[in-house]
Amino acid sequence: MVCGRRPMLHRTHGYRNVAFRCCYIGTWDIVLQSVIRQPAVSDGRDCFEPECQTACIIGLHESCQLEGDMTTATTIPMLEDEQLLLILDGHALVHRAWHAIREPLNVRSTGEEVRAVFGFLNSFIKTISDRKPTHIVITFDLPQPTFRHLKFKDYKAHRPPTPPELRGQFSRIRQLMEAFGVPIFEQAGFEADDLIGTLCRQAEEQKIDTIVLTGDTDTLQLVSPHVRVLLSFAVQKRTLYDDSAVRERYGGLGPESIAEIKALEGDTSDNIPGVPGIGRKTAIKLLAEFGSLDGIYENLEGVTPPRAKKSLTENREIAERALFLTTILRDAPVTLDIDASEFWTFDRSKVVDFLKELEFFSMVSRIPTNRRDGQLAMEVEEFDFESAPVDYKIVDTKDALEELAVELAKPQGFSFDTETDSINPMQAQLVGLSFSSSPQKAWYVPVGHNEGKQLPMAQVLERLGPILTDPDIPKVAHNANYDIMVLENHGVSLQGLELDTMLAAHASGRKAVGLKALALDLFHEEMMPITDLIGKGRKQITMAEVEIEKAAPYAAADADFTERLRGELSRELEERDLRGLMDDVETPLVQVLVRMQRDGVDLDVDLLKKMSVDLSGQLADIQNNMYATIGHEFNLNSSQQLGDVLFNELHLPPTKRTKTGHSTDAASLDGLKFFLDSGKAEGVDPKSYEVLDSILEYRQLSKIKSTYVDALPGLVNPDTGRIHTKYNQVGSATGRVSSNDPNVQNIPVRTELGRQVRKAFVAEGAPDWSLLAADYSQIELRVLAHLSEDPALIDAFHRGEDIHSSTSAMVYDVPIDEVTADQRRFAKILNFGVLYGLTAFGISRQTDLTPDQGQRFIDLYFEKYPHIRKYTDETKERCRALGYVETVLGRRRYLPDIRSRNFNVRAGAERAAINMPIQGTAADIIKIAMIRIMERMDDLGMRSKMILQVHDELIFEVPADEMSQMQEIVMELMPSALSMNVPLSVDLKAGYTWGDMD
Repeated sequence: MVCGRRPMLHRTHGYRNVAFRCCYIGTWDIVLQSVIRQPAVSDGRDCFEPECQTACIIGLHESCQLEGDMTTATTIPMLEDEQLLLILDGHALVHRAWHAIREPLNVRSTGEEVRAVFGFLNSFIKTISDRKPTHIVITFDLPQPTFRHLKFKDYKAHRPPTPPELRGQFSRIRQLMEAFGVPIFEQAGFEADDLIGTLCRQAEEQKIDTIVLTGDTDTLQLVSPHVRVLLSFAVQKRTLYDDSAVRERYGGLGPESIAEIKALEGDTSDNIPGVPGIGRKTAIKLLAEFGSLDGIYENLEGVTPPRAKKSLTENREIAERALFLTTILRDAPVTLDIDASEFWTFDRSKVVDFLKELEFFSMVSRIPTNRRDGQLAMEVEEFDFESAPVDYKIVDTKDALEELAVELAKPQGFSFDTETDSINPMQAQLVGLSFSSSPQKAWYVPVGHNEGKQLPMAQVLERLGPILTDPDIPKVAHNANYDIMVLENHGVSLQGLELDTMLAAHASGRKAVGLKALALDLFHEEMMPITDLIGKGRKQITMAEVEIEKAAPYAAADADFTERLRGELSRELEERDLRGLMDDVETPLVQVLVRMQRDGVDLDVDLLKKMSVDLSGQLADIQNNMYATIGHEFNLNSSQQLGDVLFNELHLPPTKRTKTGHSTDAASLDGLKFFLDSGKAEGVDPKSYEVLDSILEYRQLSKIKSTYVDALPGLVNPDTGRIHTKYNQVGSATGRVSSNDPNVQNIPVRTELGRQVRKAFVAEGAPDWSLLAADYSQIELRVLAHLSEDPALIDAFHRGEDIHSSTSAMVYDVPIDEVTADQRRFAKILNFGVLYGLTAFGISRQTDLTPDQGQRFIDLYFEKYPHIRKYTDETKERCRALGYVETVLGRRRYLPDIRSRNFNVRAGAERAAINMPIQGTAADIIKIAMIRIMERMDDLGMRSKMILQVHDELIFEVPADEMSQMQEIVMELMPSALSMNVPLSVDLKAGYTWGDMD
């Protein structure tokens, strides 16, 4: 059964209910390159959405972390006689979503900021999936003063105004709720908490169980036999509070005491002072003893300690006023209409239209669908191959195979796709192949299903193998890297790759590059998520277990839509003058990366095991020394306990607030060290220096141990004995190649510990084989010289001078041979600071200069290199006019934030605008070098292997008799990769381990 041109369709109560999947998470921009996740079963070709990437990194996608699965259609079991009301605290959730996602998230076509909308939507969908409510309402605050403000003008007076970028998103979230049919409650003169309290009371009177989703602990006073509060610190950190959970948190006191606890201890977030000297512990103790605030004042003579009694006596008015402010009303002028709040009657098409407008393509598949009476309301129906408007065929006879082979051999070429039983391309077994030679026409060739009529794999590959390996027949794929790896597992080396539609979408600067997302974006077609076939979580099956009749239309659609994208994206590449980038760089690089992935790198597991033991001992020593220094044991991995030591015992100045206390993240600790080094540490315990150093060292060792030393041995392939990292061509907005499993590009290079880890990467067969490292020297500064055409910088590179010494000589106006080490170090900070938008404050953090002195040096730097200033200014202006920047080869990055009214957001986009053409061009240069070197190695029939690419460095595994030849090839091809107005310099090093070459 089909509708329109969709090969498979779901129906729910008469509404179309189809969805695409989001199965592979790439990284978001340069800053977030270290995180890449994949699902339990997928071919890894379906999603590289920036909004998903953000969500994955900040922990918004729970399924990604719990089951290895990503965004999938959510199917909810629900019985009609079970009612559960979900009340959403709109303002609290929106603000939490806004602050959870630190990087801006924009609609590419309009530049509209939507990160709060995305975060809120993600939390909303997850809550529905987890809690399965039957009815939903949402409350919002209004800007008008409430009765609390009118009585006490200082109430919440210190709160900063809502940022303009966030303010506009509230209307979007209201639109979202209207699309879902969720009633919105807001009332002038009352806070959302009062509306929530009233709605809870009214639901309880109707004996309807209620859950309040909020980030505000004040609402715990609403907990009752029918009301629970789901306190959200982040999507990954939620606690459901019933009466017993409240009592456990508050020392045996129940919900009826929450307002009084708050009144006594105060609430700085609402500017409620509380009673001076009464903290939470004392408040709980007093309320447990005397029952209530009135009880405390009726028994003041019995209050201890004396200072508490004195403070209570002197501040009774403050306490009573605070109680008035902290008590939630239960009789606000709102009425709960339970019928109007029924959730499952929404029009899905309205939600889809809204998500498409905001370019939340990855969210479409997560729109919740309902089950009633134990029956699936959303079912995969049988595909009618005869009456479907698309021409999809199953190839399961010799004649049908021959007919397909004839079609595929035609000169126009075809698009193809593979279905497998694993996301690991080194281990994946072929289940089926799909092909398309024209839009809406496709074939599925099953070869590895557990049951059903299908041809033997050997017969299929014997007939189609010569076509797949014919370089003169053009092929198109989406995430070809994976498909080529799978085919090579079965002895087929694909040739003739014309286009990878995922890479094409990325090169042109598209936000959506997943197949399903592109189909939705470009053709307004929703494709079936793979989880509809294989399920998810513990009950997930493999594609091999899916019936052929159900797998066929899904697989055929993948090839069909890839073929449709072939035409659409090819036109886009031509219009944007990107065909050269694709044909000369991105497409040929696929085969190079495939070869590197298959070859892998040898690992000294014994060395890492020894390192693990040594690091365990060092960590234990640091712990014990810390305990001795502080005078007691505490959990170094607990931010709360560590914060107590730093801020309460050592009296360090508090850092930014988090829900559990003050921040102890790396940036905060670095800030504390800067504070101590600045000489402003009056009243701080002298032990603070030693403690901070020990914490930072502990964290560094712990991270290296868990991320690399202990993890790398588990990534060794049991069949090859080597590590096979996966390279991702769309993992960075600048065009840099990223890697995962393992992420070799994040192994620290400037620390001794990082060098020790690198020593575990070895040449197999040493001493007969060695590693050769070829590293572009200062390539980004050379690209900067080329782009800016600054004469002084160009001249320094042509003279072969040390560029940092040359810069220092110009800035300090001294001969180059008299430049000191400190002067060179400072010049290096300035040189690289230009690339990354370093500010005067940033310079002061890295030097002994004040921000004012740092600014003077920046001004002097640009005075000496005026063309660099001109380049940066013109680049920002061009980006403001066009909305994007591009590399020398035309790769684009769209930066709508450069027009933002928010200074910080705009400044971040300006830094990216300056950096992207430089870093992106450098990335293109090393890609060209990789392609040419691999071609030369193949032409000469060399045994040497290119095994690793790390930013500007290539690592080769070379037999002794080819070392000289390999060095000559590298020194010929790397410096000549791209014609520039400055020479490209390459440094060579050789050794038996990667660490030997640092």
